[in-house]
Amino acid sequence: MRFLIAAAVAALALIACGAAAATGAPAPPPGTPNVNVGGGGGSPAWPSGCRDLDISTNQTSFLFGTQIYRFHALEHWCWAGGIVYDERHGWSFDGSASACLGTVYPPNSWFYTYWNGIGTSGHYTEERAHVTNCVFHIGDWKEFYPDVKVWAHADGSYSTATAN
Repeated sequence: MRFLIAAAVAALALIACGAAAATGAPAPPPGTPNVNVGGGGGSPAWPSGCRDLDISTNQTSFLFGTQIYRFHALEHWCWAGGIVYDERHGWSFDGSASACLGTVYPPNSWFYTYWNGIGTSGHYTEERAHVTNCVFHIGDWKEFYPDVKVWAHADGSYSTATAN
């Protein structure tokens, strides 16, 4: 009887911990998308899942070595069947006392063909702004144009480019 109870507890522990823990496989790193492989019935197996990104560019003061600002591009997308859907994007700004956010330009954003000839299998987003290094929010002495580009793909991968 004790053996059955111990076996039941062990089985519940394996179910609760998941198959990765049961096989000793390492856990995926933080930020790894939840990817499931679908398909069947003769159709190709397409990965599916959702992902959130926070890609940023920053500027530091050459004089003091402190951070003037950090401009973030936020991207969320889901994919299934070789297409990107539920795409959302935005931006955020972390500025010091000497950073003045002047203009945030409208995002450049569109779908494109990334995978298997499917026109919505990739999504491009570019977030841009105009920031100045200002003194007491009155006078400007340096201008910056942070630019963050994200290419989100229908397999959960992505590419980025940043500039100031």
